[in-house]
Amino acid sequence: MNDIEKKADGSEDISNKPEVEGISNSDKDNITGKEQITDSKVRKKKRNFLLAGAGILVGILLGGYFYGVNYYRSHFLPSTTINGRTCDNFTAEETAQQLQAQYTEEYRLGLTGKNGEEILSITASEVEMTFSVEAEVEKALEKQNAYGWPGAVLFKHISAYEADFGVDYSNERLRRILEEADIFNKGEEPQNAYISEYLAEKKCYEIIPQKEGSRLDKELTIAQVEEALVKMETALDLTACYEQPEVTADDVRLRERLNKLNTLVGTCITYDWNGREEILDAERIHTWLILDEGDVRLDEELVAAYVEEQAKKYDTYGKRRNFMTTLGIEVSLPSGAYGWKTDREAETEALLKLIGEGANTEREPEYSSRGWVKGEYDIGSSYVEIDLTYQHLYLYQDSQIVLETDFVSGDMAKGNVTPQGVFGITYKTTDAVLRGADYETPVFYWMPFNGNVGMHDATWRNTFGGDIYLTDGSHGCVNLPLDMAAAIYSYMTAGFPVICYYY
Repeated sequence: MNDIEKKADGSEDISNKPEVEGISNSDKDNITGKEQITDSKVRKKKRNFLLAGAGILVGILLGGYFYGVNYYRSHFLPSTTINGRTCDNFTAEETAQQLQAQYTEEYRLGLTGKNGEEILSITASEVEMTFSVEAEVEKALEKQNAYGWPGAVLFKHISAYEADFGVDYSNERLRRILEEADIFNKGEEPQNAYISEYLAEKKCYEIIPQKEGSRLDKELTIAQVEEALVKMETALDLTACYEQPEVTADDVRLRERLNKLNTLVGTCITYDWNGREEILDAERIHTWLILDEGDVRLDEELVAAYVEEQAKKYDTYGKRRNFMTTLGIEVSLPSGAYGWKTDREAETEALLKLIGEGANTEREPEYSSRGWVKGEYDIGSSYVEIDLTYQHLYLYQDSQIVLETDFVSGDMAKGNVTPQGVFGITYKTTDAVLRGADYETPVFYWMPFNGNVGMHDATWRNTFGGDIYLTDGSHGCVNLPLDMAAAIYSYMTAGFPVICYYY
């Protein structure tokens, strides 16, 4: 047998080879090194083979991965939903078609009324609804991470998308459906809140509350249904779509009118009208109110008529008076510039203002003329009594004669008659100069009571009384002795009554 043995892999084992004659030990070492180089090459080959195999496997895996990436760029990942509907492994087009079909078949809008019961159901097909899902589906597909498809496949990671799809429908068909359902002509119309008639027992006005209707407002209902369809809602409560009153109890303008009305009828004025009590309150004022296009105002003509009515009842100015003379003879006298006279215009204006403020007060009316005392007999117990027939004057103070004197009155022959009637002292002054067309006379005491007619001293006269006045009287005034004029002057104040009369 050959001393050179083969190894299992076919290489020769020279470890048992006999030494060849003539080969040195160094040569033997060279032979062994060559064998080691050969073994290293073998191992390298094996490693390269393994690396090549692994590369091929990696290439296969990468190929598969990138194939998946490319696939899921145009398809939805597993466990993907859009608006709750499964679309895994569908393309955008397939998903859009599926969603369109599902919505068309499944969508339904239920309308409920006030009582919560459904009064009408509308389906997608009835109003020819279409759903613009393509763009939203494309957006959802663009959002997904195609590179992460292995995780979605292996671990079932759920990807849920919520999308707002555009909706279109036939407005004409929708209106026809709602009108044919006859939901707009049923029920009662609402009633606006309004202000009551004057409530005499309460002396005020009140707001009568509005009443809600039970009939649907057509345009509002259609608008709400359209909005619900666009949002793809499945239920719509129409409670807010019923016809509503235009004016409610808390309406600002209604409240303002109520407050104004109650302010006006809340007025209470207790008049002292020439000594008589006259109460003006809601009982009469409410008849003067005018509601004009929602505004509240007083009828000024009726207010003026009220003032006129009271003035005629209580005024004494211009009325004849019966007067009992000192001699015990009753005479009927015209009223001169004397007595109670309501200033109608001023009082009407004042009353309008007070009612507008809702005043609660006591007052006297505005007067343009006043009597000495209040009441129908406004002369009282203090006055100057001038008896023109007997040319004698009496001064009364609290029903007592405090002085009396003769005088000379207007010249009857010359037509300068002293007028008879009831008058009041206009004013008084001293050291006055009386002027007329043909005279200019200074006096110490001047007390006019009827224009330029008055009482004054006449120092140019020596005698008074009798029948002097018939032919040698004054220009119309009452001529007095100086001392009597001075005494009378001390009692006089503006308005003091002066009664002149002839028998």
